[in-house]
Amino acid sequence: MTTQIKDLEEQRSSIEEKMQGLKKLEQYEMNLQAKLSMYASVSSIIPDLNEQFKISGHIVYKEKNIVEKLELNSRVMTDFDTCNAIWKMII
Repeated sequence: MTTQIKDLEEQRSSIEEKMQGLKKLEQYEMNLQAKLSMYASVSSIIPDLNEQFKISGHIVYKEKNIVEKLELNSRVMTDFDTCNAIWKMII
């Protein structure tokens, strides 16, 4: 009987730990979403996060009601050139 109680306590403890981990992950995700939203608001760029080897997304010009495709290959451009290209697009 005591072994069953110990097993149940261990299971409960494990479940509580997993729930705390899940809450931390959810908070982390919400924080990342807020950062992404702020980035999009400041830069007018909505990134495509599915691309691994190129920087892509859309630039939204609200005042002109225009959406422009953004695509830069980070494999062939230096970080400096990529940054300059993005600045030229959003200014």
